[in-house]
Parts: sequence; C-alpha cells; structure tokens
Amino acid sequence: MLYATFILKENIYLNVFVMKEYEDRDGGDNLIVRVEQKDKEENFSEWRLPDMACYKSYGFSELDLFAVEDYLTVNESIIWDDWREHKNARIA
Repeated sequence: MLYATFILKENIYLNVFVMKEYEDRDGGDNLIVRVEQKDKEENFSEWRLPDMACYKSYGFSELDLFAVEDYLTVNESIIWDDWREHKNARIA
C-alpha cells in the first residue's frame, strides 16, 4: 500500500510503502515499511516499526537514513492508524 511521498532533499522524492503487518515471537504487532527513491527504485530502505530498525538499505547515505528515520518517527502513529483503517476497509 503506497502510504505517502515526501521530499528527502532538493529534487529527491521518496515513496513510502507499508508492505505488511506481522506478529513477532512475543505477540507484538509490527509493520514492514519500504522507502524508495521515486525516480530510482533501486535506492531503497526497509524498516520495521515500532522499533525503527532499518534492516535493509541500498543507495542511501547515512544522513539520508537518519532523515528517513526521523520522518518515520514523527509519522509512526499516523502510519499505524492509516494501515489499520486500510486493513479494515479490505475486510468489509
């Protein structure tokens, strides 16, 4: 599910996708979020929420990843709310 597009820096736009929800071994809910550069999909990072862990990345600098992490941290509750609303709409 395409969640949002935001500007990383001048002329660099990133698409944010919620890929899936899963339950960890402790029973907690987690989301997998993929962030891709809009014009270069080979530049991406994948994140696990709620712990803000980037477990896969290609084509981003460390500063870029900090900016993505900041975006996800600020918008995490909105991402969760929108994901649940999307999931419930599919069921209905």
